[in-house]
Formats: sequence, C-alpha cells, structure tokens
Amino acid sequence: MTKIALRDWILLITLLPTFLASAGLGGYFSYVRYADLSRYLADQAANIAEPLAIASAFGLLQQDKAYLQRLLDVSHRKNSPLVRTIAIFDHQHQLVASSNLHKDFAELRLNKDSALPDLPQLSQQDNYLLIRAPIQLEMSEIQALALSARSNDGQTARLLRTEGRLGYVLVQVDKDKVMLAQQSSLLVTALLVLLSLSLALMLSLRLLGKLSQPLQQLLAQIERLAEGRFERHLEQPFIGEFDLMRLGVNQLANELKHYKDEMQHTVDQSTSDLIQTMEQLEMQNVALDMARRKAQDDNKLKSEFLAKMSHELRTPLNGVLGFTRQLLKTQLTHHQQDYLNTIQKSANSLLSLVNDVLDYAKLEEGRMPINPEPFSIRDLVHDAVELLAVNAFDKQLELALQIDADVPDALIGDPLRINQVLMNIAGNAIKFTEHGSIVIRLQHQPTNDDKVLLHFEIQDTGIGIAPAQQEQLFHGFAQADGSIGRRYGGTGLGLIISQRLVEAMGGQIGFHSKAGEGSTFWFSLALSAHHLNVSEPLPVQLLRQKSVLYLEPQQYSRESTLSLLNSWGLRVSACATPAQLQQALAQQDQFDIALIGRTVSLDQLNPIVELIRQIKPHCQYLYLLVNSLSPNLREALLQSGAQACLAKPAHQRKLAATLARPYNQQQEVATTSPSQPKAQLRVLTVDDNEANLKLINALLGELVETVDSATQGAEAWQLASHAHYDVIFMDINMPVMDGVTACQRIQQSSLNEETPIIAVTAHTLPGERERLLNLGFCEFLSKPLDEQMLQYALKECCPAFSLPQLSTVFTPQAQSAATPSLPQSRHVDWELALQRAAGKTELARDMLQLLLASLPQTLADLEKYRESNQKDALIQLVHKLHGATCYTGVPHIKALSETIETQLKTGASLLQLEPELFDLADQLQDLLAESQQWNF
Repeated sequence: MTKIALRDWILLITLLPTFLASAGLGGYFSYVRYADLSRYLADQAANIAEPLAIASAFGLLQQDKAYLQRLLDVSHRKNSPLVRTIAIFDHQHQLVASSNLHKDFAELRLNKDSALPDLPQLSQQDNYLLIRAPIQLEMSEIQALALSARSNDGQTARLLRTEGRLGYVLVQVDKDKVMLAQQSSLLVTALLVLLSLSLALMLSLRLLGKLSQPLQQLLAQIERLAEGRFERHLEQPFIGEFDLMRLGVNQLANELKHYKDEMQHTVDQSTSDLIQTMEQLEMQNVALDMARRKAQDDNKLKSEFLAKMSHELRTPLNGVLGFTRQLLKTQLTHHQQDYLNTIQKSANSLLSLVNDVLDYAKLEEGRMPINPEPFSIRDLVHDAVELLAVNAFDKQLELALQIDADVPDALIGDPLRINQVLMNIAGNAIKFTEHGSIVIRLQHQPTNDDKVLLHFEIQDTGIGIAPAQQEQLFHGFAQADGSIGRRYGGTGLGLIISQRLVEAMGGQIGFHSKAGEGSTFWFSLALSAHHLNVSEPLPVQLLRQKSVLYLEPQQYSRESTLSLLNSWGLRVSACATPAQLQQALAQQDQFDIALIGRTVSLDQLNPIVELIRQIKPHCQYLYLLVNSLSPNLREALLQSGAQACLAKPAHQRKLAATLARPYNQQQEVATTSPSQPKAQLRVLTVDDNEANLKLINALLGELVETVDSATQGAEAWQLASHAHYDVIFMDINMPVMDGVTACQRIQQSSLNEETPIIAVTAHTLPGERERLLNLGFCEFLSKPLDEQMLQYALKECCPAFSLPQLSTVFTPQAQSAATPSLPQSRHVDWELALQRAAGKTELARDMLQLLLASLPQTLADLEKYRESNQKDALIQLVHKLHGATCYTGVPHIKALSETIETQLKTGASLLQLEPELFDLADQLQDLLAESQQWNF
C-alpha cells in the first residue's frame, strides 16, 4: 500500500476543500447568471413582439402594408442592435412586411400546414432566438367589425372561423451579447477559483515551512539514534507539540546510550566467557576428531579384515565344496554319502555366512554397486521360489507364489540385488517356520510418473516376534536376546543387508508380526517399466480354451496356480476335496488336461497312484505337482500313468512348456536355409582379442562374402587405405591405436570416408553410446554379439543386405543333442556358451580354449598390476578379460570382471577392490584347474 507523506496530506486537505468550495460557489453563481441572461433576452424579445402583434392587427386587417412597414421600422430602430429582423406573416404564412431583408424567410416562417400559434412561442436557431407572437382580435372587436359598414359578411365569417387570428409577428433576436456576458461570467468564476487555490497554496506552503524544519531535524536525530550516535541532542526549541517531541527524542537518546553502555559491558563479559568456552570446546573437538579418525581407521581395518578373511575363508570353502561334489559322484556307502551330504550342507551354510559378511563389509564402505538392467520380474521370482522350494520340501511346508495378473513383467532394475533380498527374507521365513505355509505375494500400485511401484510380501506362520524384540530386528549384531539370533539367522546380517540393499535401490522395507501368529515381511521398490519384452514368450497360445481338471487341497497353492492357469486362457475346474472332485467329474466327464497337486511321501504313494487311476480315464494328459525333488518318488509316480511330475509351486515356464508339449507337434528349431546366398558385402572386423575376433568372423562368414580382420587400430587404418569396405566393426579399447582414433583417421583419409563404422565394446559407462556416436560412429553394439544382432546391424547400415528368411535359433532341444560330449563344470554354462556360438559346439570349444590358453598370463599380469598399483594397465587387462568372457559361457567370471572394470573406471582404488580382485583370481585359477580334467 502506497504511503502519503505529511507534505502531501497538508496540500491535499488545504487545496481540495478550497477547490471544491470555490468551484461549487463559482459554478452556482455562473449558472444563476447564465439563467438570468437567458431569461432577460426572452423577456426583451417578448416585450418587442407582443406590442407589435397588438399594433399590427389593425394594419393587417386593413391590409395596410405601409402602416405595417412603418411600424416595423420604428420598432427595429428602437431595439437595435438587439433585434436582427422583425417580420409579419398572415394567416396563410405569407410574408406581409419585414424590417430587414433576409436571405431566406422560409427558415423563419412556420410550415403551411402548421396552425397559427395561440400564445407567443420561443425557439432557437444557431446564435439567434426566435419569438412568434400571434396577431388576433378579441370577440368584441370582431363583433364591432361585423356591425360596421366597412365589414362584409365574408371577412366576418373568416375571422370567426380562425377565431380572430390574423397572422403572427416574428422577432429574430441576436444572442451574441448575452453569450458574451455568460462567457465573461464563467471566466470571472474560473479566475476566482484560481485565486482561491493560489491563496490556499500559499498558506499551505507557509504552514509546511513552519513544520518541515522541526520534522527534518527530528528525522535526522532518529537516524543518528538508529546508527548508534547518541552524543548530539536537539537544543533549539520548537513550536507547540514539536517541542514535546524534541524533548522525548532527547530523553530516548539518553536512555539508549545508557542501555548501549550496559549491553556493551554484558557483551564484553559474555565474549570473555565464550572465548574460554571455545578454547575448551576446541580442545574437546581435537580429542573427538582424533577419536573419530581412530574409529574410522579401526572401522576401515575391520572392513578390510572382514573382506580379506571372507576371501581367505571362501577359497578353501570352494575347494571343500568342489571336492565334496566330486566325491559324491563316486561309489560310496550309505554312511559315507550321509556324512558327505552333511559336510556339503555345513560348507554351504558357512559359505553363505561368509558371503553375507563380505556383503556387509561392502555396504559399510559404500561399495555395493546397483546395476539397473532390463529383466523379467516373473522369471526372477519364479527362479527364486524354485530354489527356495528345496528347504520348504524338507520341512513339509506349503510354499506358494501369488503374482497379480496386472503386474508389468518387463522392468528395469538390479535383478541380482532384488533376488538377494527376496532370497534372504523368504529363506528366513522357511528356515524358522516349523509348520504351516509361506506365501510370497507380488503386487503393484500405479504412480503418477512412468515408474512401477512393486510391493513384495513374504508371509509365514512361524513363531512371530515379540514387540520388545522388533525394534532391534534390523540392527546387525545387536539382538535383544539369543532367540532373535536363532529366529533370524544368528548374526542378523541377512536382514540388515536386505534393508540396506532396498534403501540403496530407493525402496522401503518393513514388517509386522505378533508373537505366536507368524510374521509378514514386505519391501517396495519403484522401478521403471521397459518398453520391450525381455523374456521369451510362453507357449500359452496352444493352451487357449483347453479344459483342465485341477485338484489341490492346499489353499494358497490352489489360489496361485489357479490364477496362473486362468491368465493363460484355460477353462479350469478347481477342486479342493474328493467330494468336489467327484462333483466335477459328474458335471464333465472328459477333460483335456488333469493337474493334481499333492503332498507326497513314501507312505502316501498308494493313495496318489489310486487317484491317478481314478482320474486318468477322464483326461487326455495328466500331470502332477508335488512337494518333492526325489527322483525315485517321481519315477514311481510317472510309472503309475502321469505324463510329467513337477515340483510345486510350479515354475511358470516349466509348467507352460509341460502342458503345451503334447500340442506342439513341430519342433521349433529353425535352421538357416543352405540355399540362402551370402550377401555381396566386404566387411572389416577389428578386435585385439583373438577369441572375440574369431567368433565375429565365424558369424559374419555365414552372412557376407568377404571378411577381413585386424587386431589393432593402426592395422585397420592401413587396410582401409587400400580397400573399400561396406561395413567396419571396430573394437574401442585396443593397444597402439584405439578404436576412436582409428575411426577418425579412416573417415579423414582413406577409401572409406563414407563407410559406416560400428563401435563394438564389452563394457560401457552411462552416456558412452552418445559419446561414441558424436565421435563419428554410426551405431553402437555391446558384447556379447550374436548372429541375429549382426544381421540387424548389417541391415541397418547396408539397406541392400536382406535378412535370411529363417534365422538360426539355438534352443534347448538343439542343446540336448550337443551337450552330452561336453564335460561337467562349475564355472562354464555350456548352454550359454553354445548360445553365444550360435549352436556350434566346435566353435564354443575353440572360444573356451582360447580363453583358457590366456589365463596363465592373465593371472600373472593381474597379480603384478595389483601389487605395483598399476591402475591403467589393470583396467586394460580386466577389459580384455571381460571381452573374452562374453562369448565363453562363464557368467560368474564375466559379471565379476564387469563389476571390477566399472568400479575402476568410476574412480575406485585398487585397495577398495582387493576382495573382488582376489575373488577373480580364485575363480580363474579354479577354472584353469578344472579344465585340466577335461578331454577336449
């Protein structure tokens, strides 16, 4: 809100009333003067017109124009210059006489059709006033004329008919003088208003002069007080109330000076005390800082000790587990096998504990990486439950998985960490539930952005947790008593690791429990949805509208499997009891599929066999879902008439494949047509890794006519300077000349300035693709490459290249014919290796042999670079190893090398990565030792 100053207020309250009063009075008197002048002019015109009308009646009656003209001339002279024109009109509106010639009397007279006026009439015409006075005789005069001899009967009749009106007199009066007088009146009024305002302004300025000086002095004194200058006082007296204000300001200055002195004394005293306190605090801070540094060093030493001890423990444990598995394959007695199984379980438990300790150490140091990638949430959860089912079967617990049908399947997150959290929590639930069920539920909630909020629940029917113990459940190494340690994993590491992993992924974790009623743990994660399907489609199209008879006594298992079958479009008749089974068979005699879920043991085989015999005649195919992995029990059940026997809860892929197998008559293995001609293309491949180069050449050799190779960038540049290529596949990290430099030189000076160059690398950081495209590459591919990826790349860069009508697809059926000659391995996933080699067994063996041949030198360089702290050289070594593992089917070594490379490129030190480097060396040595027993 705008504030009005005192000066403006004084001017406003003096000038505004003066202006309003003077303007009002002046306007009133001007209006009165204006009305008086107008009325005076009208009276003057009437005083001229009305006598003339009476005097001209006789002349007009006798039609004596000379008399009328003389009468008008005399009247005009007597009233000049007020009168401009005097005219007489007869009863027919015809001009009879005029005192002054007028250019157009038609504008002055009335219309012919207008009646003669009864009374004088006033009208305005520009700057003139017109008055028309009627010329008429009284009835007595008419009667007298009728009796006189001069009158005749016609004239008398006319007079009677016009009621004695003979015509009218027109007087045109000039208004200039009256208007001049009115304007003079207005001018005088305006002058009076200005004079009043000037007088009021002069008085206001004089008053302001009296007030402004003391006000300015008071304001200046207040500003000095605000600045802390209290020495100067106002000594000169002021007028009226201003002098009281002066005295008050002087008194305020004295009091402020007194308060300032007291406050300064207090501040000085407080400052002195504070200095002493700060000196004491500084000494304490120094001691605390030293204690903090010592605690950090101790914590670092503890983490390093945990990491190194975990590494040292895991190395012999891997040996114990490996040789135990090998020993179990030999001929053993019953007791020996029992002892070895016990050793294996104990070693697995100890290895799990060691892994938890290592994860805990990594979490404390902030080195636990979160690697988002596209994955299938249903495949992940089903795989986890399949692993958990073994422990649940041993305790005869019901394990059920319930996934809402509307949960999106393709997501972006860290599947390894999500699986770790789920396995930790669900493993605890199974481990410490003696009877009842464990139900794993997966739901999702919509959000405002493109995120998917997943909600996991793991509900058990165990002993529950007391309220006093719940507060410390997520605190590692700190339980209220030993019962919590026994209930949730001894040290509590599983839950604290799960909590920190969930928080690292931006989620939440919690639980609710009642003692004796079980517990429900939950965790929620906000993940991004992936626009593509990342999992293989299920063969559910073959199962649409198939009728299914489903028997399952356990509630949670029945609900989860029934939801899965309904989502596939099957028509399911679900039964929980034998009575319901009989009712379903009575309503429908034949079914396409029968699915029986049962709890199986040796003493329950006969009832299950009898149930199979009862249902078998009513269905085409019969399958079992049992809570056992025993091959003997499954074999006995299959011999009784079942087509297949699966463990429950059934993995969605295994269940769908099993149910659809009888309806899939044609094996879905497509091979490349031998008649498919090779594309007339010349391709250059560049890679410093012999295995990678061999694989890409083998894959491209089946697609294009000519493939040239180079092992480093300089060689590729020389080849490109002598030959034209249709496409160049360029590795990025190479010695001598890297891929970026080679790409730029090829595009600057060679025969391939317009040739598309595709970047190929085994490891990328965020933003790497955009960086390489900006540097001149036309496309970006990440290792491992496969034949289909190469086909799409060639089609994208060379429109003339046509995709084969049938692409080589390596399937498990093809693998079953190829893998019998491949040895068993703890490190090599032969199915993955064959998939990377496009199903070519010999190529897969050659790729693996190339990797094995490089391992001794890799191990030696790894140890040398680690001990000498050569970080750049180690990055190149690990990158090369990572590229080699992309195609050889060693997923654990590949993942570990990729993690080390990522951490090194993002700034981690070799000291921080010592556990991972030790782990990598152990796995490479183990793979090398294992390969000595293979017969290739």
